[in-house]
Amino acid sequence: MTERTTSPDRRWFLAALLGAILAVACAAGLLVGCAPKADGGNAGADAPAAQATDEAEDNPLAGQPVNWTMESDCATCHTTEAASATDAACPQDVAHEAEGLTCVQCHTDEAVLSTAHAEVTYDDKPASKATVATVDPATCIACHGDMDEVAKLTADSTALTDDKGTTVNPHERPAGERHDEVPATCTDCHNNHSKDLPKDAMKYCAQCHHRGTFECGTCHELRERSVS
Repeated sequence: MTERTTSPDRRWFLAALLGAILAVACAAGLLVGCAPKADGGNAGADAPAAQATDEAEDNPLAGQPVNWTMESDCATCHTTEAASATDAACPQDVAHEAEGLTCVQCHTDEAVLSTAHAEVTYDDKPASKATVATVDPATCIACHGDMDEVAKLTADSTALTDDKGTTVNPHERPAGERHDEVPATCTDCHNNHSKDLPKDAMKYCAQCHHRGTFECGTCHELRERSVS
């Protein structure tokens, strides 16, 4: 039987042909890899901008400043507080609404309010609880009278009754060192938008008294101790 052999020239020809094919394939791959992309090769960099655009389209007010003034409609953002004006569970606010009072007739401190709203935008989440620091006690007194006058009106109130049955007039605090040092103000207990005024008042008293008791002398005595 005759053995078939491949001549050296033929082997060199095949090797050259295979090399040429590989070279063409590599060149094609490089061309595809370097071809300019429709997004300029910055798809990742453009993603946040695209997201921001989508959000802006969903909410056209996104990023728009509120530009708050004393004439602004508080109910636009403070929907929870606005709802309390017609909520029978919030008798204080309902009573003020019946008198035709507006927010800024009680929240009168324009400087504080202006600072609080300085950087607010329309897409911001409203504060979970509006501050009462802008209600000046003098504003309450102008309509309701001072503490002595109000104490006469609440002489028979049982709103503040401790666990032992002791009842105190919420507007007539007994004279005492701590009471005199830290006089109560209207907003310590009264939150116009609250559904539980007695609970609010009890929480204020519990800052000093043991919870559930109005007796004096129930606190631990504080003694000065030498430092060794």
